[in-house]
Amino acid sequence: MIRVATWNVHGLRGGVEDAAGVVRDEAVDVLLLQESGPRRRLRALGAVLGMVVCDDPPAFPRRRVHNAVLVRPPRAVRSYRLARFDGGSPLQPRGAVVARLGDLTAVSVHLGIAGPERGRHAEQLLELLGSIDEPVVMGGDLNAHPDDSMSVAIAKRYPDVWEGARGGQEHGQDHGSTFPSDEPVARIDYLFADPTVRPLRAWTAGGTDSDHLMVIADLQVGG
Repeated sequence: MIRVATWNVHGLRGGVEDAAGVVRDEAVDVLLLQESGPRRRLRALGAVLGMVVCDDPPAFPRRRVHNAVLVRPPRAVRSYRLARFDGGSPLQPRGAVVARLGDLTAVSVHLGIAGPERGRHAEQLLELLGSIDEPVVMGGDLNAHPDDSMSVAIAKRYPDVWEGARGGQEHGQDHGSTFPSDEPVARIDYLFADPTVRPLRAWTAGGTDSDHLMVIADLQVGG
């Protein structure tokens, strides 16, 4: 079993220690971050948690994508890379960090706010994921509701973990809303997994340490 979480941490403005406390309390093995903040904060978070940080590489003069994958040893990172999406805003570039972990590939993604941009990026995301030959777990802030065409298209190929685990029913929430964190009314943050990965349970956490709630799931990979 592996415990995976996705979290838009709003630049870690709530503080590295507070964010680390949430991750530690939830005993997360693989953490998929969006809006990961300045590199010094992200690296501090990894150091506090004892997790390996896979982040977006320097790309001056272009702006950073601010996605990251954090991995708890002894699970090893074999390789990682950033895939930038084309056709987006140069001020808020979007993309996906792809980390190969041996038994699976973990992907952190953040789609754009505007519908046409999200559509283009969702197509690029599915093309990217289709080139991976091992089980995929993907999480991120899609800026889209579950019935949005982009969310539906992704879930057809990589089932929605929340739905698969019926996590909302287990935890007294039948909707899995994640935004805004102080009074969540919109479900825009997701975990998706390869059909070969079995969701065991899923839930949300994080309080108001970010403006988004974290989505967490226990997954069975293989076997």
